[in-house]
Amino acid sequence: MGRTAVTGSIVIATLSAALTPAADAAVHFGLRDSCGYQSWGVYRHCDGGTGSTVMLDVQDIWGNIYHYCVGPGVTDLQPVIRWRVTGAWWNGGVGCAPGYYGPE
Repeated sequence: MGRTAVTGSIVIATLSAALTPAADAAVHFGLRDSCGYQSWGVYRHCDGGTGSTVMLDVQDIWGNIYHYCVGPGVTDLQPVIRWRVTGAWWNGGVGCAPGYYGPE
């Protein structure tokens, strides 16, 4: 019984150690660090250190489009849009003042 418990512990420890780097990589390179629309009304603008701002088209659950300018980092778009945000994408605009610009 003692040998089985030790062997099982070694196997579990080895598997845990083997899975940890992959799990860390998934967190580091996963959705948390991706650029663009994240979900639940959150958008991450990756500017490469330039400090640029970009204009987004933001879509709600009914298909309405709104304009929202974001700076580098993560922005929660949901608080200023009445209905559930379902997507957001860069519309080509740059150099705007961050904030909500209203419906299209």
